[in-house]
Amino acid sequence: MKVKNTVIKAYEFSTPKFGGDIQYEHVYDYELIDILFNAILRLNKSQRKYKDETVSINLGDFRQSNDPNIVEGYFITAKHGIKRNHIDIETQEEIGTIEKTHGVENNVYFMIDRRTGLLLVQDDFNKVFSRKLLSTFLHSHKKLIYPYIDKFNDINKDNKLMIHKRSCYRLTTLPPVDFLDKLKEFTKVKTAILTLDSTTEKRDVSEVLDSELEENGIKGYDLEIKIKNKTGRSTVRIFEKYFTSIIEQQKYDSYAIEGVLTNGRSKKITPDSITRDFYINVKVNSSGQPSMEEVFNGMSTIILKKNPIKNKTATPNLTMVGEDKDVEVAMEKEILQRNQDQTSQHKTS
Repeated sequence: MKVKNTVIKAYEFSTPKFGGDIQYEHVYDYELIDILFNAILRLNKSQRKYKDETVSINLGDFRQSNDPNIVEGYFITAKHGIKRNHIDIETQEEIGTIEKTHGVENNVYFMIDRRTGLLLVQDDFNKVFSRKLLSTFLHSHKKLIYPYIDKFNDINKDNKLMIHKRSCYRLTTLPPVDFLDKLKEFTKVKTAILTLDSTTEKRDVSEVLDSELEENGIKGYDLEIKIKNKTGRSTVRIFEKYFTSIIEQQKYDSYAIEGVLTNGRSKKITPDSITRDFYINVKVNSSGQPSMEEVFNGMSTIILKKNPIKNKTATPNLTMVGEDKDVEVAMEKEILQRNQDQTSQHKTS
């Protein structure tokens, strides 16, 4: 089987609690998210989906992993909205039609660390999955866990802890990696790019360029300086030292590096574009599908050995709801109602 380098995106769940004068914002208590995902999965497949005019997302599975501190599953994504021809790539012959309401589904695997709320998501081949889309999907089902929230607030009165339904969870991107820390991940620097805007003092060559451009009626431009590494050597440490200096002196308005990462991928980074991505090698079959087992194993390794929020904790002194009959009955009622509403829509449509 072919081995492919796969991108793993990292996000963060938090479950804020409010305790009078104290607010616990950056905490994670797994019970709420576990219950939300399990409740969504009990909806009929067509009822649990979220779609807009061009994309859709659904929850395909959610379960306990081999590690009791990790849950796993997959999302289903698809693009739609435009009627298109379906062709054979080799012959370029038309072999069918993709209707406006049809899409090509993709399973996007994910894992959640129950101790910290770290969410790892496989890079979506459809390029549909995003933090915003998942947030919208979860928000559309948030009402399912209102009975749980009511019960939690009731049993935690003495602990002076409360969950607000409006902000019962948060899904955020992780804080960006420092530019210099990311630069250390390069094995070779191809190009460094520095930008001076029109308000920055320019000397020497830039002054000559200023004069030439103004003579030709060109004004209000930014000057971009591109430094190409022509030595054939990596020189990462040299560029690291150089960028440390210019960042400290704040000489330039923006800057970027183009080069090769340790995994062999070419990448361009700027201070605004750096995200918390991880990379794992997984086997893919003849159909191009990655090994689910290897994807989950790679994610598990990230959680256990490279977790960027490993010091995040649960809310102190709270009492978990656990298995509660009243909560289960109330949630089941809401789930049944939604499923029945969907069935009625199909019958009358």
